[in-house]
Amino acid sequence: MIDIMEAVRYFLSLGPALMMPVILFILALTFRQPVGKSARAAILVGIAFVGIFAVLGAVLDVVSKIINSMVQAYGIKLVGLDIGWPLTSAITWAVPLSALIIPMGFIVNIVLLVPGWTSTFDADIWNYWHWAFTAVMVYMWTNNLALAYIIAIITEILILKLADWTAPLAQKFFGIPGCSLPHTETTNWAPLNLALEKAIFSRIRKLEEIKADPESLREKFGVFGEPMMIGFVIGVLLGLIARMPWDWVLKAGIYVAALMLLMGRLIGILMEGLVPIADGIREFFERSKRFKGRTIWIGIDAGPIGNANPPSIAVGYISIPILYLIAVGLSYIGANQILPLADVAIIPLFFMWAAAASRGNLIKAFLNGLITLTLLVYLTYLFAFPLTIAAKSIKYAIPVALVSSLDAGSHVLPFVLMYPIISFVSGSMGDFAFSTILLIIYFAAWYYARDMPKKLAEKL
Repeated sequence: MIDIMEAVRYFLSLGPALMMPVILFILALTFRQPVGKSARAAILVGIAFVGIFAVLGAVLDVVSKIINSMVQAYGIKLVGLDIGWPLTSAITWAVPLSALIIPMGFIVNIVLLVPGWTSTFDADIWNYWHWAFTAVMVYMWTNNLALAYIIAIITEILILKLADWTAPLAQKFFGIPGCSLPHTETTNWAPLNLALEKAIFSRIRKLEEIKADPESLREKFGVFGEPMMIGFVIGVLLGLIARMPWDWVLKAGIYVAALMLLMGRLIGILMEGLVPIADGIREFFERSKRFKGRTIWIGIDAGPIGNANPPSIAVGYISIPILYLIAVGLSYIGANQILPLADVAIIPLFFMWAAAASRGNLIKAFLNGLITLTLLVYLTYLFAFPLTIAAKSIKYAIPVALVSSLDAGSHVLPFVLMYPIISFVSGSMGDFAFSTILLIIYFAAWYYARDMPKKLAEKL
C-alpha cells in the first residue's frame, strides 16, 4: 500500500499542466492519430493549463484578500473554517484507502465505455480525488471499507452518466465541442438547477422576457455591457463592500475584468488542442465496424470552464455578500458553524449549471443558484465532521474545532447516496428522514429535467 501511495502522490504531483497532455497524447496514439498532430494538440492543452492556472492564481489571490477584508470588516465569526479545496484534496489523498481510487476509477470508466454504457472517457484523472473524497467520508463516518469503495464507485458511475446527459448543453453553452464534464462538485448540481429552471423560472413570464444574458447586455449597453466591463464593475463593488482602500477597489475591478477576458481566450487555446483529439476519436469510431455510430466525449475538468464563463463569474461574485448572510443565518438555527473563506474565490463553479440552465440569463441564474447555494452551505457543515476526523487521522494540525470547505459541501450526489445509510445505522431518524427526502428529490429532479439539456442546447 505504501508503494501505491507513493506512486499516486508522484502522479498527482505532476499536475494537470503535465498530466493531461501526457494522457491525451497516449489517447490520441491509441486511436491511431498521427504522432505530430497528437503531439501538437497535447502540447497546446498543456500550454492552456499553464495560462489558466497563472490567471486563476493571480485573480483568486486578489479575490481572497477581498474576502478576508470583508470578513474582518463585518466581524463575521463562526467556530469552523473553510480550508479550501486544495487542503481538502490533500487530506483526502493522505488517507491510505485513497490509493486504490485511481486504478479503480480508471477500470470502472473503461468497463462502462467499451459496451457503450457511457460515452465519456474521463481524462481528468487529477479530479479522481472526488471519488476518493467520497470513499474517505463514508469510511470516516462508518469505518466500513467495503461500503466506502462501493459508494465511491456508484458515485463515479452516476457522474459519468450525468456527464453524458449534460454534454449537449455543456458543449453549446460553455463552448467545449467534443467534451463532457464528469466533475462531481459542479455537474452533480445540474439535475437540481435544471429542474428548478423547468419547474419555476421558465414559467415566470417577466423573467423570460428580461434579456439579461451577456449578448443582450452588450447590445443594450454597448461597451459597458461587455463581460470585461461587467467584471470591472463587480470587482469594484466587492472592494467597496469589503471597505478596502481605493487602490484595492480599483485593483479588484481590474483583476475580475481580467478573469472575464483572459479565461475565455485561454479556453479557446484549450479547445484548439482538445478538438483535434476529440475529432480523431470520433472518426476512429465512424470507421470501426464494431463501434460504428458510437460517440465518445473527452471528460475534462469543469473548474477552468466555470471560471471562464462570464455569467457564472458575474452571478457568483455578486452572490458573495449573500453567501455570508446565508452562513450566519443558518448558524442561528444550528445548521452551520463553518465560516466560508478559502473556497469563496471559486464560487463561480457553484453557479455554472444555474447559468447554463438559464442560457446565461443573469437574473434567473442568480435566483436559481441562491437556492442550491443554501443547500451547499448546509452540506459544508455536515461534511465538516468526517473531514475533521480525516484531518486528525493523518496528523494534520487543524487550526480550529471544525474544518470543511465549500468544495466538500458541493458533493451533493455523494451526500444523498451515503447519508441515508449513515444516519440509519447511527439511529438518527431525523437525519435519516431529511437525507432520504433529499435523495428522492435529487433523482426525481433528474428524471423531471431529463429533456432539458438537449432542449436548451437546441435554443442556443
